Amino acid sequence: MFVPESKINMKSTNPEFGLVLVGGGAKGAYQAGAVKFIAELGLQPNIIAGTSIGALNGAVLSCYGSFYNAAISLYQLWDDLARANILRWNKDPHPFFDPEPIEQMLREAVNAEKLRRGIELWVTVFPSVNIPGLKSSLLINVARVFCGVNAEWFCVRDFPDDETIYKSLLASAAIPLAFPCQNINGQSYVDGGLKDNIPVGALVQRGCKKVIVIHLGYGTPWSRHDFPEQTVIEIRPEQPINKSDTPVIGPVNSLLDFSINRIHELKKRGYEDAKSCLTPLIQTCKSMRDLRDSHNNLIDSTNRLIDDLPL
Repeated sequence: MFVPESKINMKSTNPEFGLVLVGGGAKGAYQAGAVKFIAELGLQPNIIAGTSIGALNGAVLSCYGSFYNAAISLYQLWDDLARANILRWNKDPHPFFDPEPIEQMLREAVNAEKLRRGIELWVTVFPSVNIPGLKSSLLINVARVFCGVNAEWFCVRDFPDDETIYKSLLASAAIPLAFPCQNINGQSYVDGGLKDNIPVGALVQRGCKKVIVIHLGYGTPWSRHDFPEQTVIEIRPEQPINKSDTPVIGPVNSLLDFSINRIHELKKRGYEDAKSCLTPLIQTCKSMRDLRDSHNNLIDSTNRLIDDLPL
């Protein structure tokens, strides 16, 4: 994990509450809906970790003073993404998509200086190998995954220059073949989802104990029990989120469908699933707090009766 030495001792104390945003392309609209409900509850994370589209969503959320305002802006931004024709085929087939629309949207939506002062944001990237003249970068990087090469986490606010901040965000979402890799400090990086699509570990190493994870897959093979010292709440799609069950085609179509109807559907589902997941927990916490308050009041009343002088 890369952390600039000049910044390593400048971070705040252990953050109490963190938010993890996983990768999933256009399905990231689901996170916008879920985050909106979280913000309406009055919750505000002290730290965010994201991979791929989760890193881009996290950047928008991190660069606002008010988490509620950030959530509303992210919710609206996804409509803008649908209207912007964000995926355009590249004239040169390598990479497949023109990176300019996403980069332009990122620079318009995320102020690098505000990001440094905002909620602490970590993004996941995967170190890649680029061999001149060889175009099969996807196969190379998949091979590196199985060879045990680990993903890395960048704390975005640690980068002193704006360009490297944007490169780190674009690197986290640089799907091999689809988008170009990004060079940071002499190393090439691609989409962190190749190795670590659910970067709870980035928050654990910062000492964060309470985490909400917003998944973008139905029945994602991941276990909260891998983090026994953390309280992990998972918001998951209650129904399959891919557009179809057709192998390969279904997941790929779901990653790339930025149509306005699809985005509206996903935002609505994210909001409703977050509400379904969190409302019972909030009610349980309130009941426990009320019970504790009643117990404390009873103890206080009993102590006052004991201390009263006899008539």
